[in-house]
Amino acid sequence: MARDQILAISNQLAKLGFNLTQLSKHNLGSSNQLCMLDSTYLEVLGWEYGTVPQRKEIADLAIGLDALVFKTNDAEQCFNYLKQAGFDPNPIQDLSRPALVNELIQTALFKTVRFSVQPITGLRIYFCEHLTPDYLWFDQVTKHPNGKNHLQEIVIASPDPEHTTDLLHRLLDIAMPQSLKNSEYLMDLSNCVLRIKPAVTLTVPYIEEVRISTIKVNTAANSKNSNLDQATQDLVINRNFFGN
Repeated sequence: MARDQILAISNQLAKLGFNLTQLSKHNLGSSNQLCMLDSTYLEVLGWEYGTVPQRKEIADLAIGLDALVFKTNDAEQCFNYLKQAGFDPNPIQDLSRPALVNELIQTALFKTVRFSVQPITGLRIYFCEHLTPDYLWFDQVTKHPNGKNHLQEIVIASPDPEHTTDLLHRLLDIAMPQSLKNSEYLMDLSNCVLRIKPAVTLTVPYIEEVRISTIKVNTAANSKNSNLDQATQDLVINRNFFGN
């Protein structure tokens, strides 16, 4: 969440060696710039400097690592699953914004499943179906000067990691998380890992940091194999990045 500091925070990411998409405005009134990765992205969300926020649900949020947005291939199916699992999602919402793709302005379309009351207090969570993924993921925006291209890990600090992990497991309907000896839990999302760690001084969970790595793609012998480049160090973005 950048509030009215989208350009300033995007500039900080650019100084770390990332390319960012152009500033764009949603049909709902918010604006963003994106740091596109191989199958995920970091969204710098807020409203333009000198204007007032038009989206009530983000108007009072603090600057920092704020939301977990999970991909769904079918927003309607996702909505129905969440209802059956005992959650209370809002009706499916249509979202759109202009997207510059190969020098042409296209319209990126999404369907989102949000919550009026968050299922995990302290975390802002929603689900997003990308109807026009080719308008988001393409070489011009996914290749960065620093070589980083993969969201390796999201670290969530929680006063009750077992409870937080249980709620995430119910929300996502995925394989059982891995329990570690240090009271941490790992959740494999196939393209990213969630690490939930204990933080007894907190009253609610929060996103502590994200780790961005380099995935190399080998094309020798007519085969493609992606592997983590262990020779490079993960780039870590945490609360210090935002000065709080």
